[in-house]
Amino acid sequence: MIPQVFRDVDIISSLGKIVDLHTKYYKDDFDMDQSIIRTLARSSDERDRHLIWLCRPLGTQCLRERDVFLEGTHENSVFRFYHEQTKDRILAYAVHLKGADGSTVKGDIYTLDYAKAVERLPYLSCPIERVTLYYPDGNEFTVPYKDMHGAVNELSKLHGDPDSFLYHPESEAELGMILRRMNVNRDRRANRGSFEQHIEDLQKESLRRKLQYAKAEVKPPVQKDVKKDDPSL
Repeated sequence: MIPQVFRDVDIISSLGKIVDLHTKYYKDDFDMDQSIIRTLARSSDERDRHLIWLCRPLGTQCLRERDVFLEGTHENSVFRFYHEQTKDRILAYAVHLKGADGSTVKGDIYTLDYAKAVERLPYLSCPIERVTLYYPDGNEFTVPYKDMHGAVNELSKLHGDPDSFLYHPESEAELGMILRRMNVNRDRRANRGSFEQHIEDLQKESLRRKLQYAKAEVKPPVQKDVKKDDPSL
């Protein structure tokens, strides 16, 4: 697969077109994705603007790229799960949010080879040392990662549930180097493509799969494989 990049597109509209073509059940997952994208597009932290987005026959997932490369996070586990535990056809994309104008979010979308990305992940993931918990009352607490669940339970008695989490790796420099290298290589290798042509290619692939299902008399699964959950927001 030759990687492609679609520059300066309407992120939510573009991803929505992929959902319409590829996702058969649980399309309302994308409602949560839109909320995540709009929130992170307004973040002052550039790390929040780099996402990994997965489109599946049974829903979607929107993940911070930074957290995907941290061992033990929800994002790391989710990214691996569909390759390791299912046979679903997964469409994977890296998304760089450039900014928001009203409800419109502009940015770049990169196609990913999902299987290869998952297989490389164990060699690129960094261990977590600490986590910062942010609460609705304005308080924040940084605790050892190994004590996180106990700390959340104790702190919730006074502050409620945390609004968000920030994971701190053992080496921020190492994680930063991994992410910069990923982004540089992605830009170098990707051909600038037409998103309209990409959608047309997906339509052709979808039609071929429908014909294969009809010929084999195979029915798609109707049970969702994992619960939608994004504790990072």
